[in-house]
Amino acid sequence: MKDFFGSHSFCYNRFMDEDQLADLKQFIAATVSQATADMPTKEDFLHLEQKMDDGFAGIGEAIERINDEHTVIDQRLTKLEQQTA
Repeated sequence: MKDFFGSHSFCYNRFMDEDQLADLKQFIAATVSQATADMPTKEDFLHLEQKMDDGFAGIGEAIERINDEHTVIDQRLTKLEQQTA
């Protein structure tokens, strides 16, 4: 039977004994572990999310200060316009 692996059928029941199957499982587990070792964890994402939330809160506070300053300047401008009218 010809399949994805060529002329050899990939059926562990016929071609692999229990020791070979255990070795294959261990190899796959080690390969996956190595491949995923540098991937970010859920905790990494949660930490990044917290830092982003803090940063956005700081931006919101800065916008509020700018709006407050704009209001004061607008009030002063209106007062000056009334004085010159």
